[in-house]
Amino acid sequence: MKNYWFLIIVYFIISTGHGHSQCACCAGAGIGSSNGDAGTGLLNIPKKTIIAELYGDYRSIQTGGHMHQHGDDEEATLENMTIGLVGIRYGISRRFTIGGLLPYVFLQSDNGNDRGLGDMILQGTFGVWRKSQFEIAVQAGIELPTGIRKSSNFDNTTVVVGSGSWDPMLGIILSRDWSRWALQAGSNFKYTTPGFEKNYYGSLSTHNLNVSYRIKGQRGFCRMNDSGEPSSEPLIWTVFGGYYGEWLDRIKEDGVTDEDSGHYLGFVTTGTSISFQRWSIPLYLSVPMIQKLNGEQNQAGFRLRVGMIRAF
Repeated sequence: MKNYWFLIIVYFIISTGHGHSQCACCAGAGIGSSNGDAGTGLLNIPKKTIIAELYGDYRSIQTGGHMHQHGDDEEATLENMTIGLVGIRYGISRRFTIGGLLPYVFLQSDNGNDRGLGDMILQGTFGVWRKSQFEIAVQAGIELPTGIRKSSNFDNTTVVVGSGSWDPMLGIILSRDWSRWALQAGSNFKYTTPGFEKNYYGSLSTHNLNVSYRIKGQRGFCRMNDSGEPSSEPLIWTVFGGYYGEWLDRIKEDGVTDEDSGHYLGFVTTGTSISFQRWSIPLYLSVPMIQKLNGEQNQAGFRLRVGMIRAF
């Protein structure tokens, strides 16, 4: 019962997260942090609770014919990407949660397909302040260089799956709920260090704001019953909407800054979650609203994610 309720909390926090990736022919520059959920974290995971997560994330690219060259070679145009993510979280105490998330990336371009293991993220979340139904937490983590290097299909592009760098991360998250309504917001920054052959694949900053409404279920986000125990309801149905933004710095390869890389993207998000017993299935759609791209790049398209979460 306890694990079930906090499973709902996990979904609410995760529902605003997105993977980070650049959107055009330099589309792979941010894939090393493709988890996205590391920038939101988990609030109030109970002690000794384990949560396992599995996600499928599809991202389309609006291929409008933009292409630029590196030396004498034309770049391949990235058409879409699919990212599978496996994660686990563990409650050390009422105020401290640790977790890890590992992506596996599939890239499709007009020059062929590529796939491989992405960069893993390890992160801790610590609650610093709580009053009534309002809570603030800070996060710290590191992105590990577990991802693969470019393979033959992408040798002449800036598309990367693994960065080869050790990148520290720091963020803050907060949540507040009122009866059936709940609000969650957060911001996260990843400082990217030089990676493979001292290439720089761009520091990354994200922020999000999400509002959810519980259609089914008597108790909402972070609500306990009169005895202080989590709700025992067999089914909770939630819908949500919000905004997600990401800024990615220009990348630098072989000592040369690529002017056709880096961006600020803003997405409108919407979705739903059905949770029952110790399982939760989230589904959400993101549509780009703001696209400030450096140089000539193909624009980002929609993003679709489905997940499966299990608490133990």
